[in-house]
Amino acid sequence: MLTQRTIALRGQKVIEVEFGLVNGSRKRGYFKTPKDANDAIKKFERDVKAAGVWWAHTPEADRLTIQAVCQKIEEAELTLSGVWEEYQQLKNEQDAQNSDKITPTPYDEVVERWAERKRATGKSERYIMHAKADLLKFAEGQEKKPIHEFTASQLEKWLHVQKIKKPGREFGKPWGLSTKRTWMSLFHGLWDCAIDLGFAAINIVDRMEPVAQPARIKKIYTNAQTMQTLAGCLAEEATKLYLIVPVLGFFGCMRPYEILSERARERKLPKEKWFGWHFIDLDNAQISVTTDIAKKGDERVISLQPMAVEWLRFCKKLGCVIPPVGYADLSTWVFDRIGMAVEDRIRDGARHNCATHLRAIYENDYLVIRDLGNSVRTLLKDYADLLVPKSVSLDHWQITPERLEEYMKTREWKRVLREALERKANASSSSTPKPSANETGKDAH
Repeated sequence: MLTQRTIALRGQKVIEVEFGLVNGSRKRGYFKTPKDANDAIKKFERDVKAAGVWWAHTPEADRLTIQAVCQKIEEAELTLSGVWEEYQQLKNEQDAQNSDKITPTPYDEVVERWAERKRATGKSERYIMHAKADLLKFAEGQEKKPIHEFTASQLEKWLHVQKIKKPGREFGKPWGLSTKRTWMSLFHGLWDCAIDLGFAAINIVDRMEPVAQPARIKKIYTNAQTMQTLAGCLAEEATKLYLIVPVLGFFGCMRPYEILSERARERKLPKEKWFGWHFIDLDNAQISVTTDIAKKGDERVISLQPMAVEWLRFCKKLGCVIPPVGYADLSTWVFDRIGMAVEDRIRDGARHNCATHLRAIYENDYLVIRDLGNSVRTLLKDYADLLVPKSVSLDHWQITPERLEEYMKTREWKRVLREALERKANASSSSTPKPSANETGKDAH
């Protein structure tokens, strides 16, 4: 029976209600009117009636344990219902994975079987090597654990704690949405392989919250950055032979993927099918991009502008080979030389510049896509929205080898080199860790 009485509290009369002992302490409530007190008593009695029988028969030690667990759940910013739902999900996953049809298979063995499948589809050994290393990072220390025993919550938590290891301003920050999306796609393929081979019953990635496609930021290099990139190639004898890649990008709308014959390499085609000078017809100002070279079926014949022909003759005179040797290392060296930060480098950026500035030359998007290889829809979506002034585009087609040689004599170019050296010195003094081979980013030409 609850007791109530009228008392004076801070100079005012209130009604005090004693609700009994809770963990050895008396619990009291204070109300302004008898009605408020009676309403509180009725609510308490309803609560006791609903849960009192179970609670009354719970030993005091168990009650204290329940209280301690609930406090830990609150400190972790979780809820009781959330913890229960996660348990149910985990149990459902384990029940599904423990099907009699599953053959328990170690995680690392499934990775090897996945790699065999990728080889059969023509993926390069370099891609397979790096992808295997990435997949094994998740199961580090548990490589022999059967793949069907891993859960979606484990993978989700692992992705959540990963941080950027590449030196730079972003070092130590959590992975961005784009990176998480890429890794989830990689793991999805691994679990698809496991399901096909009877090593798992469900794809745990499907149980995870999908990552939205991050908005693509549309941008191109400025004409000054174009000049700096080309000048960076010519700054040293060791990098002059690399000049052919940005030239074919900035003035020929070609991808590094095509210039380096990645498709032909992956398919192990003979070298005569690789892209080279034999596909470039300077007399007729044309470049042939065959199906063995083109990406996404963009087979095409590129019509070269007069200035593009001039640049290619310049590259041929320098003795540039196609594909250049040590492309990734050289491109990184050039970017470092001119002080272009990783976040300022644009994937297929030189090609984007070429497509954007060709619109001012042709004044007909159908002629642009003939050289570019994309659809008009893609052209308008990726390049037209930039609204680049015609004068800027026309100036791009005035960047000749002679103009570049004059630029390399200016104070502006010397300032670019000086500031790049200063930034490099400041970065090295911060003593950031050196990245591993598979953490080194690809170039962005």
